[in-house]
Amino acid sequence: MIIVLKREKTDVLEDVRRRLMRGGFQFSVLEGVKYIVVPVVGDLSAGDINRFRSINGVEKVLRVSSPYYLVTKECRTKSVVDVGGDVRIGEGFHFIAGPCSVESEESLERIAAFLVSKGVRLLRGGTYKMRSSPYSFQGLGEEGLRIMQQVARRHGMRSVSEIIDLRNLDVFLEHIDVIQVGARNMYNYALLREVGRSGKPVLLKRAPSARIEDFLLAAEYLLLEGNERVVLCERGSLTFDDAIRSAINMATIPMLKDVSHLPVVLDPSHGVGIARYIPAVSEAAVLLGADGVMLEVHFDPSNALSDGFQSIDFAQFSRLHERIGTILSSLGSSCA
Repeated sequence: MIIVLKREKTDVLEDVRRRLMRGGFQFSVLEGVKYIVVPVVGDLSAGDINRFRSINGVEKVLRVSSPYYLVTKECRTKSVVDVGGDVRIGEGFHFIAGPCSVESEESLERIAAFLVSKGVRLLRGGTYKMRSSPYSFQGLGEEGLRIMQQVARRHGMRSVSEIIDLRNLDVFLEHIDVIQVGARNMYNYALLREVGRSGKPVLLKRAPSARIEDFLLAAEYLLLEGNERVVLCERGSLTFDDAIRSAINMATIPMLKDVSHLPVVLDPSHGVGIARYIPAVSEAAVLLGADGVMLEVHFDPSNALSDGFQSIDFAQFSRLHERIGTILSSLGSSCA
């Protein structure tokens, strides 16, 4: 970090010196015309930085190094997340697809049969739904998890579902292959720690108001507990514009790929929120280097129990799958 104070604040400088020496930090003092600049080297936490910011007379404290390490390429060049069944996110391009909510075994069976015919290996489906309205469909709960497990096994797929309550962790560990930590739980650090300790593959979604730093710090919680099987999922940010559900900053994909070794996927369904725009955004994600897309797919979106307006139907998915295959082929890559 760099501590900046005004030239005339010599008493403050002495206070800063004493604190740095007590903390075992290495530092220099550079005296300019108007300011004194103190570059500091050492093991710095957010608490250290805030402590120096609170000194009366310190003009500003600038962080130079990132507050996270395990998620960065300084720690590892590239991670591939093995979720079992020869499915490895980070190698090739993956479709994570399925209904917003598991509605019944029959409907999920129909969707899974279609998806697996297209080569999709990852089946998503909501079981415990975190809804804004208490009157909306809340999911089938544990029964939905059992349906997900049974249908996925029948088709040789791996299951992905969102956990919303730490009390349900044991049943998720029993039934689900990839635990999704949703956008609204990205800041739930107690949940992140426990999911991290579980060792299960995790798909972590970015909260709609989270900065990149917040997102990567949430992933750091998971890795700090020893879980290296983490996939980052961009889903858009809050915006003043109500034309679409969220504002997807597509630059986030190459930025995350540049900074972190973790695989990155895009969820255009929740990001865009309008089915007809989802294919174009998904195709752009391929060109930007995403490791996959997470899509809501339903055979009859207009009658889906939740989020039908942002779910694409079988025909739309087929066209999208074909177009992405063409793009990947031109790039010398392929669907995983």
